[in-house]
Amino acid sequence: MAIPNPTGSAEGRIRALVAAVRRVQPELVLSVNIPDAYAAVERMRGRGEAAPRVVMTNHSIELPYVSDTKAWRHVIDGMVGTNRLTCRLATEWACLDPSRVHYAPYGVECPSLPVRRAPKSGPLRIAYSGRLDEGQKRVQDIPLILDRLGALGVQWELRVAGGGASEGMLRERLRPRIDAGSVQFLGVLNPSALTERLYDWANVLLLTSYWETGPIVIWEAMARGLPVVSSRYVGSGLEGSLSDGGNCLLFPVGDVQAAAVQLRRATDPKFRAALAEAGHRLVRERYTREHSVEAWDQCLRAIMAQPSRLTATTANASVAAGRLDRWLGPGPGETVRRLLKRRFHHNDPGGEWPHARSAPTLDERGFFRRAEQIDAGKPTCGRVLASSDAGA
Repeated sequence: MAIPNPTGSAEGRIRALVAAVRRVQPELVLSVNIPDAYAAVERMRGRGEAAPRVVMTNHSIELPYVSDTKAWRHVIDGMVGTNRLTCRLATEWACLDPSRVHYAPYGVECPSLPVRRAPKSGPLRIAYSGRLDEGQKRVQDIPLILDRLGALGVQWELRVAGGGASEGMLRERLRPRIDAGSVQFLGVLNPSALTERLYDWANVLLLTSYWETGPIVIWEAMARGLPVVSSRYVGSGLEGSLSDGGNCLLFPVGDVQAAAVQLRRATDPKFRAALAEAGHRLVRERYTREHSVEAWDQCLRAIMAQPSRLTATTANASVAAGRLDRWLGPGPGETVRRLLKRRFHHNDPGGEWPHARSAPTLDERGFFRRAEQIDAGKPTCGRVLASSDAGA
């Protein structure tokens, strides 16, 4: 069902969501990066209306989303995280009641037996799949890793599936190899093409990320019997899935020499086969579609079994979005805006329907330092608090 916002304003978003909830009358509202859903339920509760439980689903380890967890913790009936670190940050950084924090991993289709791969002679076939981004994915490390791998005497070929803001930079860095035919950019592929043109072509999957909450690409590769060489990304610690030399090969984030050494180890077909078998077993035990669906079912049932938040607080009410709101207030301003058929114009969907609403209360670098400590199991000097908790 479409949820129209004729004015494109923040107040318009909340009204549209309230209207949608009234029409559908759901028992649960699950928000995937739509924080105005919490504002809508908060408003309905504040008016004494029958309102559903509201659930935050968090698929990231990023400050804006954890800040939203904190800002709306008086409204949220439950949060479901897809990574153990995401869940821990919700309790230790965002101060959400641990009884309302739940874990449900990603799930992928997984054949009952791993794909048996005949050893391929010639260059090591390396696959990369994902968003081409520097901040999270660190794709700028890929050319450096390949340079080190060549210096170790390993011939290689690379296929890249995906797109993003750093694609131009990466293409330029790899231009000589593209021209020579040893690097191919496949673009964004549908699932069947991804399997056929990337996973089933490759000898090994390379992941260079700084942080991840799965990642799905690793579980997909392992499900297909493709060995993985990955960074020890933030999010891999508490999750406790990846075992260096057991079901994959790991290297410190940003250590391009260590990554090259691990890729060289993956040139041994027998070793690759052992990694592939262990990786497939991991996915079968923890990350199948069936495991994920069962976990989500248990999480949502647990949330429904808990008392709903019945707060009438409106601490996060919509703020002024323009002159009409400043003159008349957000409510009357929105009413006049609709009568006049005035509309805000946004350049992208994230403008009209923002993915996060909170202003961070801790700098991003400091936040990730804390996240790294928690993920590594290091002491964090007691409860991890945002600065605004002082005196709360």
